[in-house]
Amino acid sequence: MAAQTTFQYSRGLTLIELLVTLSLIIILTLLAVPSLNNVLHKNRPEVALKQIKRQIFLSRGYAITHDKYISFCGLVQNKCHKDLWHESLTSFVDTNRNHVLDGDEEVLYVIDRINIQDELSYPRHAITFKPDGSLKGLANGTFVYCAFDLEGKPTGLEMSINNAGRARMRDTRKCKERI
Repeated sequence: MAAQTTFQYSRGLTLIELLVTLSLIIILTLLAVPSLNNVLHKNRPEVALKQIKRQIFLSRGYAITHDKYISFCGLVQNKCHKDLWHESLTSFVDTNRNHVLDGDEEVLYVIDRINIQDELSYPRHAITFKPDGSLKGLANGTFVYCAFDLEGKPTGLEMSINNAGRARMRDTRKCKERI
């Protein structure tokens, strides 16, 4: 008579199998992180300019809807400043059209500052929309956003605002590498 052998299969994991699996996951993650950093670096200008574009459209719409002058700028001591476009940007009702946020004027929207290693410029002190939605003083201009990676290499994008208050984005070569 032959002896019957029965096999039982275990559905568990050994410690070695678990360690090998975790090691592979960690190695693959470490390989993917630099690529992810490049993707984030290349997307920063587009994300920031789209946020600014959205705020410009909201400000323009508010000016038309409420029949008011709306200014959009970087503020220092409640006054628009030409060199503060990289800081937090504010849209506010500018009743007296002086590019100063006075005590009786309402803040509409605020955008946080851009990434600290990046640069954003615009050739004017402020963008001010008239009640008809056009720009005050025909102040068209171009935002230039330069994002720098950890090695100082730039990625640039620009957004032009025309006299009617419409915005258009495109790549730019105006960003220079940091040395």
